[in-house]
Amino acid sequence: MAHSHDTGYKFLFSHAELVRELLEVFAPPGVSELLEYDTLQRENASFVTPAMKQREDDVVWSVKLSGQRIYLYLLLEFQSRIDRAMPVRMLQYVAALYDHLLRSKAIKLKDGLPPVLPIVLYNGDKRWLHSPEVFDLVQPHPAVLSAFQPRLKFWLLDEGQFSPEYLFGLQRVMAALFLVERASGDMETVKQAIRHFGQTVANSPRKALIDQALIEWLRHRSGHTLPQVPDLAQTDNLLEITNMLETNIKRLIKRAAAEAAAEAAAQAMAEGRLEGKLEGKLEGEAALLERLIARRFGPITPSTRLRLDSATAAQLEAWADRILDARTLAEVFVDH
Repeated sequence: MAHSHDTGYKFLFSHAELVRELLEVFAPPGVSELLEYDTLQRENASFVTPAMKQREDDVVWSVKLSGQRIYLYLLLEFQSRIDRAMPVRMLQYVAALYDHLLRSKAIKLKDGLPPVLPIVLYNGDKRWLHSPEVFDLVQPHPAVLSAFQPRLKFWLLDEGQFSPEYLFGLQRVMAALFLVERASGDMETVKQAIRHFGQTVANSPRKALIDQALIEWLRHRSGHTLPQVPDLAQTDNLLEITNMLETNIKRLIKRAAAEAAAEAAAQAMAEGRLEGKLEGKLEGEAALLERLIARRFGPITPSTRLRLDSATAAQLEAWADRILDARTLAEVFVDH
């Protein structure tokens, strides 16, 4: 079953302008400025790998780079466990892409295979520290064999490696979107990320082209990583939607604060009741012991009353045990 992140991102990256947003900011160094973005073309990504597994969740685009058409293989990876074998998987997927292009006659082998830029977009909680290159997974071997080992490297976009300050500073839509994705735990942080996202989209020169896609993405997120807002379906204004989300988050923060205060008050009251019960019990035991002392040894002196009033429960219990056998008041209070 597709993860909700996969589904939402697959929808986003089915739009050329949002693929452009991603590449302009997060492509490998030196690539973005060479891409001819007006030639972006969505390709059919439904093909069978050598393992006979459909890769319908991946997104494949082609675009011209310096006049030459290349392919962008965008793999959405949102599983909680990092897959160290990802380079092997990507090698398989790229080979399957080439096989698909040849079988469908989309390319001619005499013209050569087109270059492919494999990209893994990862949104897990742990940082991806493993190599993105399949050659690094091959066991150590004699140098004479190196030329025969497979070589493929993917470009890793680990969203969690970017600090919130860095993403805020970019002032770009995809960076603001990453902020919303990464801020899904703390409500105050989510509120700030939502506000920044709405403002960034409103200031984007491509607002008219990406607005509707981002609105649909926010609606998809509502109730998943974002608070549920039933009225989101009633408007097609993104700023209005982000304002509604922010307002709802403020309500949630206020409600959480009120619930925490009520819980603290209830706990304090319960502790007060318990303390009162303990104090009442001690007072009752001291009064009983005072009556017994008066009957056996005569009127209570001020010093004896002070001693009884300041005694602990353990002391009162010990004195009560001794009073029946003690011959003098001093034997009641004696320390062993």
